[in-house]
Amino acid sequence: MNVDAGEVVGYVFAGLVGFSLAAACGMRIFAPLAILSAAVHFGWISPGDKLAWIGSTPALVCFSLACVIEALGMMIPWVDHALDVAGAPVAAVAGTLVMATQLASAAGVDMTVVPAWVTWALAAVVGGGVATGVHAAAGTVRAGSTAVSGGLLNPFFSLAETVSSFVLSALAVVLPIVAVIIAFVIVVALLVVAAFVWQWRKRAAARGETSGAARGAAGVETSGAARAG
Repeated sequence: MNVDAGEVVGYVFAGLVGFSLAAACGMRIFAPLAILSAAVHFGWISPGDKLAWIGSTPALVCFSLACVIEALGMMIPWVDHALDVAGAPVAAVAGTLVMATQLASAAGVDMTVVPAWVTWALAAVVGGGVATGVHAAAGTVRAGSTAVSGGLLNPFFSLAETVSSFVLSALAVVLPIVAVIIAFVIVVALLVVAAFVWQWRKRAAARGETSGAARGAAGVETSGAARAG
């Protein structure tokens, strides 16, 4: 099988666009799927017969309804945490699927240019991995928001996630180069903030344990002095 340089470049670029969609899945699972389904449905993207079901009318309706339900649910404090935990494995599957769709569209109809196993392996490792990582980072930041505000700031964070996911997904279809750049910026920024929040919560927990141990020791000393008296 001969593959020219143009095909390789196209495949790599499709992977980068898939990266941006997978990152969007990490923020909102069904927003990228709904937009990608619409793109395939109206013929803007052609992933081949094996993945053409993504653009079917039933899939478009289901993804759109799931997108609305997810966006509304994530606006409710504490419910957002439950959805975040339950959505972790789903985000990995969604990231794999959107990446596979992009790679398949660049690999020739029904993946005749690049073997199917290569496409799906990359989709699972890169797409699923990116979606899972972004989802985990967003969950860490949301947990920090809950700790600071008691959940009051969570709806604002959720709204920012929803808007970012929609915008990033739409750009991946109409302005893919811009989407790739923005996706890298968002992923790096989110990982940095998540690392900061994780370190802050770790230090706060350590201070709490130290304070508790000190209070316990003081109580023992007071009790011993009282008995001695």
